[in-house]
Amino acid sequence: MPMRKVPVQKFDGDDENLLKFRGDSILALSTLIYALILTLVQAEIIVMNVPQIRSLVANIAASIDLYESTGSEEFLVDAREDTTRLARALENPRDAIVKLFFAPSVLVIAKIAHDMEIFTLLSRATVPVPLSELAALKPADPILVERIMRLLVANGFAEEPVQCEYLPTAISKEMVQRGSVALVETLAIHFLTYIQKLPEYLKAINYRNPDDPLFAPFQYCHNVTVDAFTWLSQSSDTLKRFNSFMEGYRRNRPHWSDWFPIRERILDSQVLDKDKPLLVDIGAGRGYDLMKFRSRFPDVPGRLILQDLPTVIDEIRGAYDLKAAGVETIAFDFFADVQPVKDAGVYYLKSVLHDWPDTKAALILNNIKQAMKPGYSKLIIEEFILPDTNAPSLACMTDLAVMIFSSGLERNRQRWSDLMTLTGLRILQFWVSRGDGMEIIEAEFSEADQ
Repeated sequence: MPMRKVPVQKFDGDDENLLKFRGDSILALSTLIYALILTLVQAEIIVMNVPQIRSLVANIAASIDLYESTGSEEFLVDAREDTTRLARALENPRDAIVKLFFAPSVLVIAKIAHDMEIFTLLSRATVPVPLSELAALKPADPILVERIMRLLVANGFAEEPVQCEYLPTAISKEMVQRGSVALVETLAIHFLTYIQKLPEYLKAINYRNPDDPLFAPFQYCHNVTVDAFTWLSQSSDTLKRFNSFMEGYRRNRPHWSDWFPIRERILDSQVLDKDKPLLVDIGAGRGYDLMKFRSRFPDVPGRLILQDLPTVIDEIRGAYDLKAAGVETIAFDFFADVQPVKDAGVYYLKSVLHDWPDTKAALILNNIKQAMKPGYSKLIIEEFILPDTNAPSLACMTDLAVMIFSSGLERNRQRWSDLMTLTGLRILQFWVSRGDGMEIIEAEFSEADQ
């Protein structure tokens, strides 16, 4: 089948849809894939499940067509997941294991490239940057820089149109954003050590499921007896890095106001008054979600309140003018204190409860429940809700991360239901994002349920 040239949308660093694929390019790609499969199978290099591969290629093409015609993110997510399955189906299992062995090297090289300011220079480039210019940044040995760049190019962090000359990609442009820099630094400086120690830790506790936030892999590595968040707050640099990481993590997912029917489920049933608390964001970090909410509903009266630990509040006051954005701040420990803001319209928890095992999560919820006005206040929990089978990779990796950090866990619907029942809260509805976001649990406190 002849291949036709397909027009490609010019890359714009601010464009969330970097490239739009067309069906004819997918068909051309599938032709090449089938030829590759045939060659490999005939050479007896690998044994392929050809029907599965054909099905995945067809699914990808269909998802991209639907995304192009509707603009719905859910089809883009489907295409990405099937593309991952396709790559896995095409790969020699032995090669997959070898790549797994070397996977940490990509993170380490990305950290080194950041330290050498390679991404800073590369992200601004409009013409190919020669190796000599990258090597002159520190300066560094050109041979070393060439070896670093090989791995970066191989993993999509840069392009090499001609030998030893480099252009930025979407990933290298992202690598100068504060949230992504903090993510790479947090992973390289901290989490690599924790992950490395995980087999030793699990063997030491006889392979029990970690359920003590004071003796997670984090404490095992650092030989400390305080929880991870207390430890973070003891170093201003570490806390700042972590807050930047979490800010980037929140920004990287669709905001709940983008898809959850806030007006119908919340605003239409609220007594809206500028002096009454409308939305309390608990464990809010730097307040991205509150500021996004205010920008989405600028004329809706009501107080927006950010709550976090005192050290976090002090850090963000130096970084943002939250008062100008109409956001109040209250230092608050959700374990030690009963919620001080009474009868708010919404108490909002995003990526908080997954940090804690059920006993601690129940304590957080009980402290909130005592402040809720029965039949009026809503509890909005934004988290992953794991499917019972075939959970997506990001949710699974996050589950491992919170287990390592604080003996936390991601939960499926049944676990969320059990937790709500344990605390006397009633789930009104599970809301599933149609795109790349997390899910929402909408709950309330009803005295009739007690």
